[in-house]
Amino acid sequence: MSAEKKEPLEEPPPGYTPAPPVYYTQPQQPIPEASLPNDYLILSLFSIICCFWPVGIIALLKSVETRRYCQDGRLAEAQASSREAKTFNMISIGIGVAINIIVFFFTILAVVTTVAISVAQ
Repeated sequence: MSAEKKEPLEEPPPGYTPAPPVYYTQPQQPIPEASLPNDYLILSLFSIICCFWPVGIIALLKSVETRRYCQDGRLAEAQASSREAKTFNMISIGIGVAINIIVFFFTILAVVTTVAISVAQ
């Protein structure tokens, strides 16, 4: 073999396409599940079904928002949304319990009144 030195080509040969540039990125570290905020999704579903559903729907939307923020790695927003979901769940449960107590009270009052009227006749 001869040790001839070839000069580099000034123009690429016809049909040659250059390779795209290579970029190196730092791999993203997974967030440990212990540090993720609670999304209160099950509690939100419970408050929609068993308590005051209009506020329960807002709690459900905040729960889904919390989950989406956790998936995106936005922990500060996820924690704030988690607190809001918990607050709306507690409001929904509180209103639901209050309504049930009032309905129970008026049911007992109606039964007692009906019995008193039937005894008086």
